[in-house]
Amino acid sequence: MRLTKTTACDILRQVEGEERFFNSDGSVFASLAEFDAALSGMPQDVFNNHCNSQRCDFAAWIEDVLHDAVLAKDIRKAKGVRAKIEARISERLGQLAKYR
Repeated sequence: MRLTKTTACDILRQVEGEERFFNSDGSVFASLAEFDAALSGMPQDVFNNHCNSQRCDFAAWIEDVLHDAVLAKDIRKAKGVRAKIEARISERLGQLAKYR
C-alpha cells in the first residue's frame, strides 16, 4: 500500500467504542500512538497473552481496525519478539508523521 496523507491520517486516527483495543490487563488503546506509548511499560505476561509465536492480536487490530496492512505484516513476521515489534511500531509512526 502506498502511503498518502489520507491513508496516514486513517492509520493515525483515534478510534472509538468497540474498535478500541481492550488489553487483558484492563487498559484500552484508541490509536497507534497510544498503543506505542503503553507498549514499553506493558508487563511481559500481558504482552505474551496478546502476541506470541503463534498469533498476534495487536497485528490483527492494526490491520483490521487501523487499516495498516504493512505494519501488521511486519509485526506478524516478528513472531512475538517484543523488541522487534516495538522498534517497527516506532519506525512506522515516524513514517506516518511525515504525512500529517
